[in-house]
Amino acid sequence: MTQSSFFKRILLVSSVALCYSGAALAVPAYGNIAAPGVYFGSGNVNGNWTINTANNVEVALRAKNRGTGATINGSSGIYSTAQGLCNPLCSGGPKATWNYELSVNTDADGTGSMTLSDVLVQLSVDTDPTAGTSFTIFNALTQWPDTEFWSGTSKRIGPSPATGEFGAQQSENPAFAGTGFGFIPGPGVYDFALRKHKIIT
Repeated sequence: MTQSSFFKRILLVSSVALCYSGAALAVPAYGNIAAPGVYFGSGNVNGNWTINTANNVEVALRAKNRGTGATINGSSGIYSTAQGLCNPLCSGGPKATWNYELSVNTDADGTGSMTLSDVLVQLSVDTDPTAGTSFTIFNALTQWPDTEFWSGTSKRIGPSPATGEFGAQQSENPAFAGTGFGFIPGPGVYDFALRKHKIIT
């Protein structure tokens, strides 16, 4: 298998006003993901993605404010946001103030040369708030029962990609099960790594 990967950091601070001034990680690209753009949920906009595209496969990560739905600027190499609970802005059970979001597109140039069946995409989530790392690694295409998949003509929610689908997107709150955390993270710096592997047969 061939591999390509990148890291992204999320800094949780005690208040939104606190600014991070440390050295930022270099990022492969930053901005909008390729067409068809953002198709999961409703009211979600493109932008503020950290993007890696190689061999026509685009993978991207970003962070979003859970309560307002606004994307968080990560152009410095770090998405900085307040730590703690989103409630009462968020309904239901306890949720963190932020979500992490991922996007996978195996047809970034529109040629239709590959589908999700041709790649393995792994997400590594660091739950250690200090300089150390403690990664949980899982298959980003089969981790959740409600991932949004795209075939080019329609979208579908499911637990894994179907034949012919080339796009997958997901938004997860750290407090949810299966996110690598399963709890509300405290102040610290958390690294996320998204790796794509082309399956060679």
